[in-house]
Amino acid sequence: MTSHLGGIPMKMKSRMIALPLALAMVSLGASVGASQLSGAATSKGPVKVGMILEATGIYSAYETEWREGFNIGLAYATNGTDTVNGQKINVHFDDDADNPTTAAADFKSYVGAGYKIIGGTGDSSIADELAPLAAQNKVVYISGAAADDAITGVNRYTFRSGRQTYQDVQTAKSYIQALGKGKTILVLGQDFAFGQSYVTDATKAFGSLGDKVSSLLVPLTTTDFTSTALQVQADKPDVIFLAWAGTTGAPLTAALQQQGDFNSAKVVTGLANIATYPFYGTTGTSFNYLSLYVYNGSKNKPNEYLINAMKKKYDSRPDLFTPDGFVWAQMLVRAIQSGQGTNVNAMIKGLAGWSFLAPKGEQTIRASDHAMLQSMYQVSLITTIGNQYQPIVLKTLSSSETAPPVTAHFSN
Repeated sequence: MTSHLGGIPMKMKSRMIALPLALAMVSLGASVGASQLSGAATSKGPVKVGMILEATGIYSAYETEWREGFNIGLAYATNGTDTVNGQKINVHFDDDADNPTTAAADFKSYVGAGYKIIGGTGDSSIADELAPLAAQNKVVYISGAAADDAITGVNRYTFRSGRQTYQDVQTAKSYIQALGKGKTILVLGQDFAFGQSYVTDATKAFGSLGDKVSSLLVPLTTTDFTSTALQVQADKPDVIFLAWAGTTGAPLTAALQQQGDFNSAKVVTGLANIATYPFYGTTGTSFNYLSLYVYNGSKNKPNEYLINAMKKKYDSRPDLFTPDGFVWAQMLVRAIQSGQGTNVNAMIKGLAGWSFLAPKGEQTIRASDHAMLQSMYQVSLITTIGNQYQPIVLKTLSSSETAPPVTAHFSN
């Protein structure tokens, strides 16, 4: 905690990561040519990047996916050189253990050590606390997998690599609409920024369809969900909109199944990690799923590269948050191309309004508020030979169909 390693700030558990080599390169946009990656600025020092993730805690599985995607994405975006404009990229990772105090302290330590690009966290509540620090200290902050709407438009220094809850809810809206008006919908989630954001968005979106929306938010520290399942049973909703994240999804699912909650209500939920596909059993094949990513949802060079690299390096498929890590790497390279990793205003201008090809397809960082516009999926789960579960894309919603309302107007 108090060691010093290669310029890594004091009071950090950081580890310098050797990033993998690869053989492909992403287009970085017309204003920044790909040929610049091999520029002659070899005398420049390395770009220091600080990353704060949850290596331990209830989101650690997401962190693993995200980090694998980041490693592959950085190799892709730099043509296997780990350099931009002749500058090496040194990424230092720190584990905040899903603790906002630790995350904030690590963020400030990075700032004190001169880092101008800081990112990470899959916890929306932590991202909400880190974003103001970016503006206070005038550094670029790119959040990780955090889905909270509040990150969008919070300040000109803050960006996001993933989607937000508004986009999830808009993806689910036609499922709800197809059930007819006047339904009772229970939003079941966790009592922190992520779950609270879902309640806000679902109340507006589903309420506009003529439905009655209520919510049940459970403390993050809950491990026994018997009372939660009994409350759902007592509420007797027509629809359960399940908005959950983290390792406690397994015991929650078991409790809901035990009380028969899935049999008495329609279920609309986000398709989570591949490991969770069997959680709901055969009942889960009747759920209406929304998804931010499935590996078979798009066909393009970045996604093909990601799929092949995941198979070769990790002997697995890209998972839910793998492409968000990939996109973070693409954004990092774009920022360094624009401002050498030190000119914060130039990096902001390079990112704001940028459109690029990601594993999901074309994505755009909206200039006005830095929302990450992207396609979303409606999917189903089917069982295959050997009782394996396979996602099938039913519909791809365009970035314009799910675009959140503009929340700010940055000058950038």
